[in-house]
Amino acid sequence: MQPKSLFAQRDTIALNTNWQFKTDKQSEGVKTAWYAGALTNSREVQIPHTWNIEDSNQTHYGWAWYQRMLDIPAQYKNKQVVLEFGAVNHTAFIYLNGSKIAEHIGDGFNKFKVDISKLIKTGEKNLLTVAVNNDYGKNKVPYGSSFDWPNDGGLIRKVNMVVTHPVAPQQIWVTPTLHKDSSATVKIRLPFNKAILDKKYTGIKNQLKLNIQIAPDIDQYKRLTHQPNLTVYELAKKQLTTALLTPEWEGEIAYATVQIPKVNPWHFDFPHLYFVGVFVTTEKEMIDVIGTTVGFKSLAFINGQTYLNGERVKLMGVEWTAGSNPDYGFAETDSVILANCRLMKEVNAIFTRQHFQQDELFYDYCDRNGILVQQEVPLWGPETPASEAVQQIAMKQLEDMTANLYNHVSIFSWGAGNELRARDADMKPFISALMKRSRVLDPSRHTAYVSNTLTHGYSNDPNFVPDAAAEGDYLMMNEYGGSWWSIPTGKIHLYLDSVHMSYPTKPFFISEFGLCEPNFKGGDERRVEDLIYHMAIYESKPYVEGAIYFDLTDYRTHYPGTTDIGKFRRRIHGVYDMYGNPKPSMKVLREQSTPIEIQHVAGGEKGKLNITLYGSMGLPQHTVSGYQLYISSAPDNYLATKAHPLPTLKPGQRHGVKVDALKGPYYITIVRPLGTIATQKGFVE
Repeated sequence: MQPKSLFAQRDTIALNTNWQFKTDKQSEGVKTAWYAGALTNSREVQIPHTWNIEDSNQTHYGWAWYQRMLDIPAQYKNKQVVLEFGAVNHTAFIYLNGSKIAEHIGDGFNKFKVDISKLIKTGEKNLLTVAVNNDYGKNKVPYGSSFDWPNDGGLIRKVNMVVTHPVAPQQIWVTPTLHKDSSATVKIRLPFNKAILDKKYTGIKNQLKLNIQIAPDIDQYKRLTHQPNLTVYELAKKQLTTALLTPEWEGEIAYATVQIPKVNPWHFDFPHLYFVGVFVTTEKEMIDVIGTTVGFKSLAFINGQTYLNGERVKLMGVEWTAGSNPDYGFAETDSVILANCRLMKEVNAIFTRQHFQQDELFYDYCDRNGILVQQEVPLWGPETPASEAVQQIAMKQLEDMTANLYNHVSIFSWGAGNELRARDADMKPFISALMKRSRVLDPSRHTAYVSNTLTHGYSNDPNFVPDAAAEGDYLMMNEYGGSWWSIPTGKIHLYLDSVHMSYPTKPFFISEFGLCEPNFKGGDERRVEDLIYHMAIYESKPYVEGAIYFDLTDYRTHYPGTTDIGKFRRRIHGVYDMYGNPKPSMKVLREQSTPIEIQHVAGGEKGKLNITLYGSMGLPQHTVSGYQLYISSAPDNYLATKAHPLPTLKPGQRHGVKVDALKGPYYITIVRPLGTIATQKGFVE
């Protein structure tokens, strides 16, 4: 049940080296057919790549060219050969052997594929050329310069070539359903190559069988159960579900359903994952082996409240803006992506949203580390028009986004954009149409729109017109009282109350809050004050179901309002700097976001300390289980001391711990089951 062995049936070739690169600052490459032969005066680069972090190209927004040879063996004849681009920002023209074979317009963050099966010359070298444009054009989403993040152009994510049987499935989509008795249903959808409908392959379609094998993901299971030496055989012997099925067909799409008698649900601290592998066979040959990782959870809104697997919860988290490190920009390596993901967990994040689509590795991390994600189409800013071109691109992005990311258990909702003109007659139907479409594409998930206009009108106004956000399954509101909102901080709670009273049945989440420098002075000291008083307001409102701090790091942007230039232009908005170094506000956010509280420490009998703990009743709010407490002489040596396992605590429950006292300064550290710090406080005896 290991994915690597399953995917060995597919030939996946990484195409991330030996690329030639050349900027096209005069926009002459298309006109003069640079794609017709080898690029002149080019240089070698590795993928992922962006030119906007290079000294001479930091402010180049326009065309650039990438080119490399594809070595196509003779045995690829009559195979399905597909190029897979992780992301190209924002427009790509694809050429093979001097001929244009595909375009990908105005979408810089979705993965896309190009089938070259009938275009390649087998047994020869084939010339692949990609022209890339990142200008501030109108035929793209995000529109023009409306967005507040970097505008790095290039092949910003990995490129692969996938070779399979000519009719093999192009993808696997799995819909996992968790039942109240912990049993589960797995519905599998396999869109085969349309060639399977040809007369040539009719016999194959009628003979196909699906050998389906489902078991806990081995790496995650070993991690969660602390069994590092567990073998695949031992796991499969106990927890492997198998089924040999004849699929049901709808055109070229095959369907199958499997029941599992018992699964472990996915949770913030115990994010159980399962691998679904499908062997596609006939009596004569193996057609393909394809698989994916899924998790089983139920996230429901009942009477305006949030329930995960039947448990009442409240959410707290942070957003990370990709491309923030000026050494990498959008061309982030796996190690850079994972490093920033770990920073999210270091501040206790169990909740995030993403303004634009990320690398698959980001969602895999969230799957494996218990972070819920609202993933949005990158529509941003009031200057975005509801033009036909923008609507078509946004709708296509939504469709591709849901298709690419469908199997990630961490994604609980699809977002229709951020801070648009949500009450205007042209934009409101556009937002509504995106949310309606997302429900059709994926009925298993929620949908929402992030609004900055919910406070522009209330239900007690006789001319009240509901905000577009009200058509989502829950409210997401950006709240910047005391900074972007020109109101006294003492009025923030009144604005929140008015929004809730206007939409009383809708679960209410704060989608952004924080302090932005240099627009608002005061440094990190003011950031800490801003964080504490906003959290105090949110936690005093029983209807606030969650909040997302913005931002994890200071982030690069093309926006004005900063004295920095080139690739260093930034918003100072984070609890870490652009390079991931923590500010004092980092620990404050961590402590504000902990699900367990150290409320009281007192001396007891000689040489002992009595520590009183509570399950958090604020943000976040969920049952804690498997946590451990340490007492140490320094903040960084706690793992060298005795671990004190803590009992399961529900929100509001109290627990006392008696430990050996330390003389002088000491630290109490509580660690989550996956190893990150939930809370740490220093004391002096």
